[in-house]
Order: sequence, then structure tokens, then C-alpha cells
Amino acid sequence: MEYIQTILFQIPAARLEQAAEAGGLLPELDAHRAFLKQQPGFRDLRITRSINNEGNILIVVETRWSDDDSLVRYETNEPNAAGIVRKHENILVRDSLQVLDMEALRTESSWAPLEAAESAQARVMLPLLIPLGVLAFALLVVYGLSRVYLELSKGAATGLAAGIAAGILVIAFYLANRPRVPGWQIAGIMLVVAAALTGGAIWAAVQDSGGTTEASVSASPTGSPGATTAAGGGLALNMGDNFFELNGQKNPTVPVPAGKEVTIDLTNKGIATHNMHVDGTSDTYDVPFCDKGKGTACSDPNIIGPAKTAKITFTLQPGTYNFRCDFHPLLMNGKLEVK
Repeated sequence: MEYIQTILFQIPAARLEQAAEAGGLLPELDAHRAFLKQQPGFRDLRITRSINNEGNILIVVETRWSDDDSLVRYETNEPNAAGIVRKHENILVRDSLQVLDMEALRTESSWAPLEAAESAQARVMLPLLIPLGVLAFALLVVYGLSRVYLELSKGAATGLAAGIAAGILVIAFYLANRPRVPGWQIAGIMLVVAAALTGGAIWAAVQDSGGTTEASVSASPTGSPGATTAAGGGLALNMGDNFFELNGQKNPTVPVPAGKEVTIDLTNKGIATHNMHVDGTSDTYDVPFCDKGKGTACSDPNIIGPAKTAKITFTLQPGTYNFRCDFHPLLMNGKLEVK
């Protein structure tokens, strides 16, 4: 089944040369074919004329469509073939323009071999390509977002998540209101998302490598994972992805003496960036991201890259204090028991 818009009009034979010259009616209609090929449901454009070279020449312009919705959408939007013809009314025979919508009833179609080939190709390729494409896209989303979130503070990560959710809603609303979305639009959306994720992952990798530059720190612990003392006899904590570790215990409660300066050696044994931040005297973190310059107990440096070491030094009064990694505050935390 095909749906056809047929445009009939006449041109005086004396005006035919004018209609065929560059920028004229016939070249403009022929150039319109490139636009039509991008429209959903479009099948063919045919331009024919009567063979008489005297009097008035009848010209017929047909656009063929796979469904009536596509034809109606084309007719009611610009540009379209009828609008192009009306732009050149000065060369038409007066009142000769007619625009007809028709439905083709066919038992055999010149399109049948092409339709069969396309159908067979779709039956073979789509079951293979769609799962592979979805898997690749999902892996890119998981990897790209995880790398970006690891490099953002809690507030920035929350804002980014909210922005992504809003973007998903906008795209879903757009697609839901357009049942026949052109394939190039869907591909464009996926391309933009993939480019954003790839760019974010590259940025995160650059930030991560930049954060591994270590400020001057003392020698790191050389003992086995989970060791409780450093080379100089002080306390030592290991950091994994995403937990603190002491004697094999994850996110432990660490006993430290009250009223004395305590130094803990830190070793990042994971592949992500970490730090250690002790809460303030009011059982809250005075700043979202630890900074020694703001009087908070913070690892030095405050960004510890993979396989890097740092120290944290503090003096606390008796009580229980929380500590955390600012990059992974919900997963990576523990307590200091000060006596």
C-alpha cells in the first residue's frame, strides 16, 4: 500500500525554458528530493510532463509515502512540493494547479523486491546488532559515569545526577510525543550522550592522574595489608575501593590516645582516588571537602592517588569521632575512639 500526493499544473510552452533554468521551478523540485529522503515514510519522487511542445504543457509531481501519517505530516509542514510550485505561480497557467491525495491499491509492487530484501536484512541483523549496541552503550554509561562521580565532591555528584535525570525525562518526553521518530534523530541523541560520557571519562582520568602528584610526605608503611603500625611505630591504615582497612577489618573503629598528637600513615591500595577527613568537635564535618588551611583534620595531601601514601595528624579530646573519605562518604568511613 502506498499513499500519494499528486500535484498537477500547466505551464505555457513558451515558459518551459524559464521553468527549467537554474533556480527555476523544475530544478528546485528536483533538488527537493534530498530533503524528502530524510523524511520518515518517504519512498519516491516522480516528476513527469506531457510531450507536446506547443500550447500548455501538463506537469505532474508525485511524492509517494509508506503511510498516511507520513504524508499528512509532510503536507502540513514546510518545505513541501506544493509550496515550491506556488512560489512560481507567475509562470503557471492560471487556475491550473491541483493537489490530490490518493491511495494506491496494488497487487504487485515495484517496491516488493526491495521491501523483501530490507525485511530479510532486518530479520538477520537487528537481533545481532541491537543487543550488542545496547551492551556497548550500557558499559560506556557505567564506566563513564563511575569515573566522573569518583572525581566529584558529594554536592557536585548530586547536582550531576539531578541534571542527568532531568535530561532523561526531557528526551523521554520528546520521544513519547513522536511515535515515528526519524532514525537519524535517535542516532544523534545516542551520539551526543556517548560523546559526553567519553569526554567525562577522559576528564576524570586526567583529574585522577593529576591528583596523584604527592606533596612531601614521610615514608609509607611497608608491612602487609591491614598492618596497624608504620615503620616508625605509629598507626597505619590502608585504603581500598571503597573502604578503610585495619587488621583485615573494613571501616574500623580505631583506638587513639586523648590529648596527644597522633599521626596515622595512609596507603591507597585501590585504583580510585581517596582521602581521610575527621569530623569537627560538633560531630559534623565543618567543610564538605577537607582542607588543612581551614582547621580541619585532613590527610596530607588531601587527594591520594592509587599506590600513593599520605599522613593525617591530629590532637583530640576524649570521645568518639567519625572519619570518612570525601570522595566516597557513604561507603568509606569509620570511627576514632579517643581515650
